[in-house]
Amino acid sequence: MGLVKLSRHGRHRGTPANGAVLARAAALTALAALLAACSSSGSATSAATSASPGATGTGGTASASAVAASFVNIVEPFDPGHPARYETAPASCNQSTTIAIEQCYETQTENADVQIDVAQSGRYASASPADRAAILAQDSAWLAARGPVCAAAFNTGGTIDGISSAACLLDESNARLDAVKGITPPEAVLKGTDSIDPNQLSWYTTPEGSRIAEINTQGDQTGGGIVAWVIVGGADGFVINPKQFYFQDGSFTDPGIVQPPNPAFHRVPTGKEYQFSIDYSTLSKDPNANKSAAGYFYAPGTPVAVWR
Repeated sequence: MGLVKLSRHGRHRGTPANGAVLARAAALTALAALLAACSSSGSATSAATSASPGATGTGGTASASAVAASFVNIVEPFDPGHPARYETAPASCNQSTTIAIEQCYETQTENADVQIDVAQSGRYASASPADRAAILAQDSAWLAARGPVCAAAFNTGGTIDGISSAACLLDESNARLDAVKGITPPEAVLKGTDSIDPNQLSWYTTPEGSRIAEINTQGDQTGGGIVAWVIVGGADGFVINPKQFYFQDGSFTDPGIVQPPNPAFHRVPTGKEYQFSIDYSTLSKDPNANKSAAGYFYAPGTPVAVWR
């Protein structure tokens, strides 16, 4: 029922006529009845709204607010005390000092995490109670694993570890952002190396937060090559399937020979590093003269990373 508006008029200096008095009295009586009806209707509507948990209005707003308040945002370990928030960051982290480089990566990471929170809170708002609990558990496990994963990958003790770890946090968040948005990871082309320095390796980050790198360790007697695959387990760990690690050059494929001990279906724990080797012994049989497309692939179903 809408509000009834009364206009204010100036008083008459004289005494009103009897007809005017009677008319005003009748109007006030009608107005009182109208207001009583509005009050009764409003009380009934309010009671119905309170009784119905799915109703809109004050009850519905309070419920939506409670759901929103129960979502847990990312709080950065390097910027604690508040949920992740957007800040201006340099487009490139190729800065002049170590501190500036690390701060650049951290700011870019926090900006990515803001987008993760937006995507996840949207899913959370429309999810069932059980799914909400699962979303919070997955977010918490990923965030708890992110730091240890990067620390396990970069542990030489040098100053460069801080920069590599900061860049790793950004890679982790970008991979997570694609995952929560349902974006299929594009194939990553990475630089192969024979260096054993983890800061010199090209790392691929899976949507689940595991890290993968490869090292060209040595040749074999057949003209092939032995590759050491380096794995750091993410929030859910990482289960090794050697068939997902192979050499390919166009239509030519070398699945390799897994070196003992056989790592098949070995589970790499969260934040732990594990290495295994594969001897790609038929590389000399590659018929392609142009090797520009050749590389060592990691392909969980479809190729997502190639080291060249």
